[in-house]
Amino acid sequence: MSQNDAFHLSRRAFVRHTSLLAGGLAFGADGLCQAAEPPATDTPADDGRPWPTRVLGRTGASVTTMTLGTAPCGLSSKIPPPEIAKIVDEALELGITSIDTAPAYKQSEEGIGMALGQRRKEIFLATKVMADTVEEAEKSLTKSFELLKTDWFDLVYYHNVGEHDIEAAMKPDGVFSWLVKQKQAGKFRFLGISAHNRPAKSVPLLETGEVDVLLTLVNFVDRFTYGFDHKVLPVARKHNTGIVAMKVFGGARKSEGSYENPKCPPELDVEHLEMAVRYSLAVPGVATLNLGAHNREQVRKNVQMVKRYEPLPESDQERLRTLGKQLAQQWGPHFGPVA
Repeated sequence: MSQNDAFHLSRRAFVRHTSLLAGGLAFGADGLCQAAEPPATDTPADDGRPWPTRVLGRTGASVTTMTLGTAPCGLSSKIPPPEIAKIVDEALELGITSIDTAPAYKQSEEGIGMALGQRRKEIFLATKVMADTVEEAEKSLTKSFELLKTDWFDLVYYHNVGEHDIEAAMKPDGVFSWLVKQKQAGKFRFLGISAHNRPAKSVPLLETGEVDVLLTLVNFVDRFTYGFDHKVLPVARKHNTGIVAMKVFGGARKSEGSYENPKCPPELDVEHLEMAVRYSLAVPGVATLNLGAHNREQVRKNVQMVKRYEPLPESDQERLRTLGKQLAQQWGPHFGPVA
């Protein structure tokens, strides 16, 4: 059975996607984009639907079901900070209240810092620390405060925990323990972890009871490769840890480059993007989808898909499982080791 045979969109979704393709769209790493920035009127900024919000676990914070991810625009040298600021402006105008960044996303923090201004207090702002020593962590967090022009963060993640020595990080002089102390000191409201691979490394951190938010892979393909859905998410739910879904579209297509290329499509083909949104938003505990953007049109298209969310009927869920297993064999462990 071919990939196209394995899964068919409903007639309504087919018509919707056909109209997009007829408009000549190209698809970016975490959603929809065009090769050149289109006029702001190409896609309606507001389709009239109210923004759905969900509570982010034990944080008690209410966030829009889409978070603006800034890895794609931040990592592309072709998108300078002023353009990133315009992308942030677009998201805020569309009513998004949650923004995600990281020092690893190069120009992202600077661009966001240009955009927020007096609107900072209206935004749930998350950044990250990716470090193996407290000295590195302290330098990273200090720089983030400077670039984002703020004196507090809502959320700071210990970034990409699958790539760190977790036992060392949890020692009294380790990075994770230092982050716990920074939260206690009021530098940020909530502490999170982000996890791309090696799911077993997330579990002991969650079991400390100190993790307020988990940012991790939630898509219908990588569930069969990395198994976060059944290995890690139940632990997060046990602690009422808020769950933010990332890599909903599988990340950047490796065969065609990376986020550095603003024309790089996602791993998932276009006809499956909306079903990917519907799958991830239905996973128990997921509060918001972190969807990245290279430009403003991509933000608008992602917003439309998230706002159209409806639960998948069982028949579609079964076809999605079949397709997910097939694609998992093709993609393999594309975010790094499983164990």
